[in-house]
Amino acid sequence: MNELVNMVIPENIIFFDEQKELSSAYILEKISTRLYENDYVKESYIQAIKDRELIFPTGLNTTTFGIAIPHTDSEHVNEATIAVGILRHPVAFQEMGAEEVEVPVRLVFMLAIKEPDKQLETLQSVIALIENEDKMNALVHSKNEFDVIQLLN
Repeated sequence: MNELVNMVIPENIIFFDEQKELSSAYILEKISTRLYENDYVKESYIQAIKDRELIFPTGLNTTTFGIAIPHTDSEHVNEATIAVGILRHPVAFQEMGAEEVEVPVRLVFMLAIKEPDKQLETLQSVIALIENEDKMNALVHSKNEFDVIQLLN
């Protein structure tokens, strides 16, 4: 979890969505665009994240609820960070390793990894966070960006 704390997770890239019946493509577009608008990623990241998700889905079915960890190549990243998406209503993502299975996702951790050799370490850090059911439940019920930052730190 300490590696996650060392990554920049500013409140301007924490995304809440209250809408019903959204698509995973919409969520990927919204969160990646927020990263681009705040100069964490290049414009090419937006399409690259959607393209990679089609080939390598990132939905994980956990004991609490579905979580997605979309990421793409470092060539599209300006500055390492993790954007957090909190979805009030589940959004169907394809399950990692089982594309024909849908996962009802409530949390999205979109990774922008600048150094390719940090990808595995960052993913392990996010997985360790995901394994903390209490923290995941608190995150999905967060009321605002400050609550999210407090939980992640």
